[in-house]
Amino acid sequence: MATQDNDLSAAAASHGPRDGTADVLVTGASGFIGGHLTRRLAELGHRVRVLVRPGSDRSGFGDAADEIETGDLDDPDSLCRAAKGVTHIYNCAGMSADWGPWEDFQRANVHGARQLVEAAHQAGTVARVLHVSTTDVYGYPKQPCDEAAGCKDIGLPYNRSKLLGERAVRNAAAETGVPVTIVRPVSVYGPRSKDFVIEIGNLLLQKQMLYIRGGQVPGGLLYVDNAVDAMIAAATSEETVGKVYNLRDPELTTWRQYVEALAAGMGVKPPWLNLPAPVATAVATLSEKLYGALKISSRPILTRHTVNLFDRDQSYGIRRAQQDFGFKSTVDFEEGMRRTVAWLDSDEGRAHVSR
Repeated sequence: MATQDNDLSAAAASHGPRDGTADVLVTGASGFIGGHLTRRLAELGHRVRVLVRPGSDRSGFGDAADEIETGDLDDPDSLCRAAKGVTHIYNCAGMSADWGPWEDFQRANVHGARQLVEAAHQAGTVARVLHVSTTDVYGYPKQPCDEAAGCKDIGLPYNRSKLLGERAVRNAAAETGVPVTIVRPVSVYGPRSKDFVIEIGNLLLQKQMLYIRGGQVPGGLLYVDNAVDAMIAAATSEETVGKVYNLRDPELTTWRQYVEALAAGMGVKPPWLNLPAPVATAVATLSEKLYGALKISSRPILTRHTVNLFDRDQSYGIRRAQQDFGFKSTVDFEEGMRRTVAWLDSDEGRAHVSR
């Protein structure tokens, strides 16, 4: 078994550029995980090409990208241009949300994922596509599982589209012969996290954050630097071809511990309101039906996706990743929160969570 640190060193040494052109492609680089990944790849000596949509915020990757291709997963021509000549593709693009039209989820998370593998095949140089999925494909089981468990479609658009996206990627890989690896991160947090830092931070400021089941459920937290190092190690290991991997930090940190640490770092009071899971589910179901009936495009105050996330133990098994490519979390929870709070105190952080 190779260690994760050795894998990263080997990635920089053996997959680095030789002719001045980009050797890796990151889709979704303007997003949270994609931006951190782009910066990390550049640190390791790669020349990075990114695929971003027109008008997207590029501050997440800053000046780390050597080449910028404008387009998206719904544009096959832009995918072919972006994939040309690279050896590794990291697909961080997609629709990550708990509310929205099904067609948007399907276009990005299913059709777009397949088209990217097809573009990799046309490029003829791609040694691996690393596809970022989610443990939500398990359907939020009552007990956390490992990769041997089957996926379950429970009818929520994110869960369904990511499940179908994995199938589309596997089918395209089987048809084209492109080597593919799939990772399923759990709850990724850190600087620039839209869901677990910016949104929760603003809810805390507005005194609208609440607990479900007292916040005592393990959140399956994964600090973003640990996430991107694991992705690079998985994409460059020969052991991982055709396999899928759960990713989370080994600490069983609960949502209450996380939210209280975030509140303390921000200097605000933690939530006082707690909803039992059945009550939260009923409120979310009613909210979704009401918003759907009234054709309201904004997100309901509570969704079933959110309830499932905070109600179910998220400590999914990570033994396979530890065995196959030496996955480990070099940044622990205490340090991860220190870095997250430091970002919230920066000018960039205060622009997102104003205090």
